[in-house]
Amino acid sequence: MSRRRILSLIFYFISVGNIKCNDYYTSISGLETLLMVENHYHWALIEHIDEVERLKSGLYSLIDELAMEYNKVNNNSMELYYEYPVNVFKTINRIAADWQEALKLTQQIESLKVYNETSKIPEDAVTLPTDDDLRGAARGLSRLQQIYKLDITNFTRGYIKDRNYSSEMSAYNCYILGKSLYESKEYLAASEWLLEALNMTEVIEKSFSQIENEVSSNRDKYYITHDANNVNENSEALNYGIFPYVSIVEIIEVLGPALFYGGKPELAFAVNERLLYMEPENERGQKNQELFEAKVKLNRRTRFIKSENEKEKSQDQQLYEELCNGELEQTTQVRSKLYCRYCNNNLPYYLLGPLKLEELNIDPFVAVYYDVIYDREVKEIIETSKTQIGKSAIGSNNNTKANEVRISKRSRLGYDTPVMANISKRLADITGLTMDMTENMTVTNYGIGGYYGTHNDFSESPEDDYAQSGNRILTAMFYLSDVDLGGATAFPQLRLAVPPIKHSLLVWYNLHRSLEPDYRTSHAGCPVLKGSKWIGNVWFHSVGQELVRPCDVKPDGVVSKHGY
Repeated sequence: MSRRRILSLIFYFISVGNIKCNDYYTSISGLETLLMVENHYHWALIEHIDEVERLKSGLYSLIDELAMEYNKVNNNSMELYYEYPVNVFKTINRIAADWQEALKLTQQIESLKVYNETSKIPEDAVTLPTDDDLRGAARGLSRLQQIYKLDITNFTRGYIKDRNYSSEMSAYNCYILGKSLYESKEYLAASEWLLEALNMTEVIEKSFSQIENEVSSNRDKYYITHDANNVNENSEALNYGIFPYVSIVEIIEVLGPALFYGGKPELAFAVNERLLYMEPENERGQKNQELFEAKVKLNRRTRFIKSENEKEKSQDQQLYEELCNGELEQTTQVRSKLYCRYCNNNLPYYLLGPLKLEELNIDPFVAVYYDVIYDREVKEIIETSKTQIGKSAIGSNNNTKANEVRISKRSRLGYDTPVMANISKRLADITGLTMDMTENMTVTNYGIGGYYGTHNDFSESPEDDYAQSGNRILTAMFYLSDVDLGGATAFPQLRLAVPPIKHSLLVWYNLHRSLEPDYRTSHAGCPVLKGSKWIGNVWFHSVGQELVRPCDVKPDGVVSKHGY
């Protein structure tokens, strides 16, 4: 049976094409592979449970947890399952952390060869999530929790805005998330999750023997073959995650340093005192005690108030977060000058089916056109992009690099297919600009907490970056999917947030009439709270637009030089 399952897994990998990839946290695309990998691991483990009685408590807990997750997939679909960011983190967490611990356990005991052999996956078939993926997923969840001001307790219980989207996170999940954030040097965010893990552990703490007795007496219901709708309803063992217990000591060992480096030495000292009370010989606690105590004494002498790690947010960042969270919007005075209308751009083709235009800002011009791309086109664009998608980078054509400010994956599509040729013609009709110097469409998919920080689309030095084509004069952004929560495009200086609506096209000019940069068009992508965000960007360049959009010889960029 194990050989048949391995062969079926290999067949799946071959059938879906080249799915060997990494940076799982940057995009939802490709995550279906992890469920297949996990499903393979799960069945290998089922075969092996019969061989290993002394590991049954931990192993059966694992099967139980997977049953709940697979049930959610069966009731929806892989795509809907991954639209909730906690499910993305939990999947990556299980593969990158939990399953690796399981493998370590099995490697220590010679009698566990059955699992080791049946769990192997061909090395060239798939790249498994790494610690970097786990840390990236943790940062994504933390970003969502902070920007959208989500109550952390409700979030761990699967609730967003009073609606339930997921199963609960365990104390172990919160501990791993906090530990990953600590390793990413996001200390205060790490402290929040570690405190939540500590609270959950204290509430449901049991001894290993109690859990083992409970699991042993209810062995049958831990198999995934039973009714998943009634999984472990009366058992608290599930709350501990795959490994049924994370101790208070383990949590505090990370919590103390997280608080300390997060600028909270007094709290760190108090937490470390508790650690040494519980384990007087704890080596880590002993090493930290002197450091924490010295910092507390220094703070008392200097009356240090503000955290040295706390950074002031820029005005753009503050406005960006308020726009994403719905706390800021355009003034009534600005909105009163905006109109929705049908237009045909003096083209006969659009006389019977005019374009549906909504003005969003007059100067600089920002607008959205509705229903300008079709489902069959969207499907072809996304399916083609999935075969060549890679981690997004920032910078000019000559100097690009991956950066944490952009959490997504993207690919580029030319206009050499019938679908893309039609879209190219449509863009020219809508914008009135020529397509002679446009870039290929950049298709982007945003993953767990996916976003793009505040930036401008134009180049500060176009003579170096776009010497032949001129600077980016206009951005055209197709929304290729609806997003249930989050994912808006925010313009902080315009106090404008544009939600993603499938089939629509968002356009704005990046340059003044004089071709000077318009700094008011700085924009950012809000984190995706629930859903999968797909967009297609096309950038128009200034060369070749002289006749269709004549430039002004008078400099007019001074109005946007300083932004506000």
